[in-house]
Amino acid sequence: MAPKRSVLTVAAVALLGSALAACSSGDDDAKVSAGGVTTTEAASPAALELGESQHVKNASEFVDAADWDAAETVKVELGEMYFEPSELTFEAGKPYKLETVNAGEEKHEFAAEDFARGTAFRKVEDADAEVKVPFFAEIEVFAAKTTELLFVPVMPGTYDMFCEIEGHREKGMEGSITVTGEVPTSPAPELGQLGDGGWVQDGPARVEAADWDAMQTVRIELGEMYFKPKDIALTVGTPYKLELVNLGDEKHEVVAADFFTTIAFRKAEDSVGEYKAPTIREAEVFAGKQLDLYVIPTKAGEFLLVCEIEGHREKGMEGTITVSAG
Repeated sequence: MAPKRSVLTVAAVALLGSALAACSSGDDDAKVSAGGVTTTEAASPAALELGESQHVKNASEFVDAADWDAAETVKVELGEMYFEPSELTFEAGKPYKLETVNAGEEKHEFAAEDFARGTAFRKVEDADAEVKVPFFAEIEVFAAKTTELLFVPVMPGTYDMFCEIEGHREKGMEGSITVTGEVPTSPAPELGQLGDGGWVQDGPARVEAADWDAMQTVRIELGEMYFKPKDIALTVGTPYKLELVNLGDEKHEVVAADFFTTIAFRKAEDSVGEYKAPTIREAEVFAGKQLDLYVIPTKAGEFLLVCEIEGHREKGMEGTITVSAG
């Protein structure tokens, strides 16, 4: 579904911006958001439209540039059958922490994929884990649980949000997200085609076709400083639930960058909720907690598995994922 409005304004080129700055006081046309990302109100902007098959491909630049200590906290409550508030407003270029609180007695979803494609996500965090992805297609929050979604809106516009669980939207569980202000220019958004993203393009079809009742479960223990087993064997085309169980006294990460680009990704799930995206980038599991990844390997090969928390890999926390053709 296309956003209701997603036409943005950006500076035409850096040279023009420099010329304008030289001819002005230097403060009238540019402003800095509370999160430290620069936006512009240039008199002669170029128009940039977020298409239905596009996303912000340089999202990490916005995440790195943001001042997360200055992030504004916004709360949205989910229940039977409502969002409260049903209309959310954010400012482009500003970092936010969105608390999604399920006050109901059943699970509910927060889905706004058009908004997500035009947003730079840092992570989703709950009581069990942190999950980092290119962008979130859906956030499902279990009854009486809370998740925190950290992001920087990039593309101004008005977008639909709703609960995709069968019957919930029809009973009124929908609303809107409006991103106000001017598009950031430092950094400036780079729009990429979804078809060129670093994930398996037919992943959703593979996930839909798989027999998840017949999936195999692989338990991977995390501790100080190890993965157990250190070497994990999988087979192309087989659906798996990878149980990431932290038996240690501190948090640990699971990063397998090359492997993650070759999987059909169904979801990440813990005791708080489910998180759906084109693929996963990193999973961080807190001490004594568990996070499950539902995946289908699509490419044979040997892939590196590491914990990227400072010092952990150097102390031996690495391994391999070997995928055979079957």
